[in-house]
This record gives sequence, structure tokens and C-alpha cells, in this order.
Amino acid sequence: MANRFRRGRAPLGFVVTAQAALFLGWAAGEATAQGVSPRDVQRGMTVNTRPRPDYDPLGVRLGGFRLDGLVEIAPGFDSNLFGRKNNVESDGFVDQNVALNLRSDWTTHAVGAEATMNARQYFSSSPLDYQDWGVGGFGRYDFSADTSVEGRYRHSRDHLDVYSFDVQSAGIGQPVPFDSDEVTVTGNTRFNRVGVLGTGVYRTYRFQDVTIGGVNNQTSLNDFNTAIGAVGVSYAVAQGRSVTGVVRLQDISYTNSISHSRNSFTWEALLGFEYDFDGVWSGRIAVGWRQREYEGPGIKPLEGLAVEGQLTWVPTQLTTVRFNVARTIDESIRRDAVSFQRLQGGVAVDHEFRRNIILGADFRADRREYQSPNQTATDALLTLTTRYLLNRNVQIIGSYSYSRRLESSGGLPEYDRNLVQLRLRFAI
Repeated sequence: MANRFRRGRAPLGFVVTAQAALFLGWAAGEATAQGVSPRDVQRGMTVNTRPRPDYDPLGVRLGGFRLDGLVEIAPGFDSNLFGRKNNVESDGFVDQNVALNLRSDWTTHAVGAEATMNARQYFSSSPLDYQDWGVGGFGRYDFSADTSVEGRYRHSRDHLDVYSFDVQSAGIGQPVPFDSDEVTVTGNTRFNRVGVLGTGVYRTYRFQDVTIGGVNNQTSLNDFNTAIGAVGVSYAVAQGRSVTGVVRLQDISYTNSISHSRNSFTWEALLGFEYDFDGVWSGRIAVGWRQREYEGPGIKPLEGLAVEGQLTWVPTQLTTVRFNVARTIDESIRRDAVSFQRLQGGVAVDHEFRRNIILGADFRADRREYQSPNQTATDALLTLTTRYLLNRNVQIIGSYSYSRRLESSGGLPEYDRNLVQLRLRFAI
């Protein structure tokens, strides 16, 4: 932090330096009052990743393994269940979340397993209930300090939300559940200044048909498998400063013959950099081009700018600001649309008000662009949270979310939605 400001040669430079010194003195005093030690504000440490020895769960030691787990009970209220402008319906609900994580504590190599469950039950709108879950494991073999290979597997049950533009456009008024199996193999190594990363992913999507009012919505026609291969290279210009490049190839294959025209092949190439400016600013950005070709002759190729970026700002030892942006191509469950360009961006602020009170604000924007039919939708979401750490094992988390559809085409109106929730978390 001391290198952040430098003394100027002119009187104005002296004034700036003096103001900076006063600012840093205030920040250091505030941090000291909060009990933040120099160890807690190491380079790259954020408010959320900072260790809190008095409040972090200890886990359970099982020989060379550590078991971590949590259980949450979270009542809440949703002011607009279906994301409508008219005929708005509201209801209360209760979430139940469970997570278990077991991983080795070895000096080299690693193995682990995890299980999660996230469920919601509404008081009066039971068709909107859902129960997501997942189980998985991983193993990593370390050839050296710079070379390793890792394999992961996960089976999960997830869902598409009813207020999603894609689900609404498909005319479905319930969550759309789907099952997924995912296998990932990753290898990385380093040759002096050059780092190489290779990744292979194979994932399946199996959608369940949704019956509403006796009408069967055959969302299972959207079942598909995807295989992704990627190679990334980085060159370290200096410590904390690297030039990066990545090439990805993706094949999407639908399992039902009626949907084979939606099969596609995608390539993308991005060039960027990772930069730790001064310990206060750090980030990465990659920009390139992405193109998707379809098997069906009547489906136009989808191409456009590819962007991935994150920026972290640490203005004081107690505050972290994070910016992010991404432009991707996602699959649609609509029968009249195959894929869409998706641009997401946001900013999140975390502040340690007290050692055991963490405040957060998160603003996100999500824009979807469909090529055929030519439609767009832009959603915005603001979330405010307060996390109160009672002790190592108990937290109380209060949150308020406001979402708004800023604009949309295709006959779907804009809407507002408020969600209030209180979480009681027990951890080991």
C-alpha cells in the first residue's frame, strides 16, 4: 500500500501526497480498530477471502482429510412469482440448503468429494417448488510444483427459473428441471516464463417434460451433449503481469432426431492479459472472436465478439470492489430459437463494517440477443446483503433483491420483482 502514492516535485504533488498519507492513516487506523493484521491484507486478499480465525468454521479432521459442512434455513417473500407486469402473484417460501465437502490435506496430490442440496417450497404455489442437488468428486496428481493433472466428475439436478426470458418465451409457467453429468480433465505446466493449460469437458443435459394444465411441454426434445476442448498459454512479462491467449472448440449434439438440425460446432480465440497493477488494482481481460456453425442448412451461423474480464479494486483494507463482464453464446429451450448471444456485466462491493459484520451490494445486468427470431431482452438485478457472524458455527444473513426487466421484445412486457430473505446458517 505504501507504494501506491509517490511524492511529487511540485507543491501540488506534496498536497496530494499529504492527502494520501492522511487517507492511509485513517484506513490503517480503522483496520487496526477492526483487528485486521498485516497477514490478513496480503496482496490479492479480499474481504470475502480474508481469514477470520475467530469466526471461520474449523471443520472436522478425519486423518489426512477435512470435512466441512453447512445447513441453511431461509424463509423469504417473492413479490412477483412469474415475472409479470399484470396479474401479479406473490407468495412466501422457505429454502433449505445443505452442503458437505470432504478433501485431503496432503502436501502433494489431492482428492475430494462433495454433495449439495438446494430446495424451495412455496406456501401456496407448490407447482413452483424445486429441489436441486449434486454429488461429485475430484482427484489431482502433482508431477512437480509446476505440473499437475486433475480430473473431476459431477452429477447434478438443476432447473431453469420460471421468470427467465427463455422459459417465458417458450410459454412454460413452471421451473424446468434438468439432470446433468459433467466430466472435466485439466492439465497444466510451466516452462520458465511460459505457462500452458489444457482442459477437456464433456457434459450432458437431460430436460424433464413439464405438464401444465394437462398440456405436456416436451422440453426433453432439447436434450443435448456438449464436448469442449481448450488450450491456454500465458507468458509472464514480469511478476504479476502476463500476456494470455486461449483457443476453445465446442461441439453440441442433440439426442433427439427431430432436433439434429440444432447440432453445432463453435470455435473461439481470445487474446488478453493478467495484471497486478500495485496490489490495489488487479484484473484480467481477454477479447477475441467466436463463431458457431449449425448442422441445419436453414439456421444462420452465429458469430460475434467474445469477451471475458474481471477487475478487483481494494480502496481500503476493509473494502473490496469487483467488476466483471462476459459475452457468451448460450443454448435456448425454445423451439423457434436455437442459441442466443448473452452479455453479462456487473459490479460488487463488499465492506467489513465490523470484524463479524460483512455488508455487500451486487449489481448485475444481463442482455440476451436472439438472431432468429430477432428479439432482445435486458434484465437488471440489485442485491443488498448483511452477513452477521455470531461465532464459528452460526451466521445470520439478510438479503434484499430488486430485479427489473428494462426492455424486451417478442410480446413479453417489462416487470419488477422484489425478494426478501433471511438465512440462518449452521456450519461445522
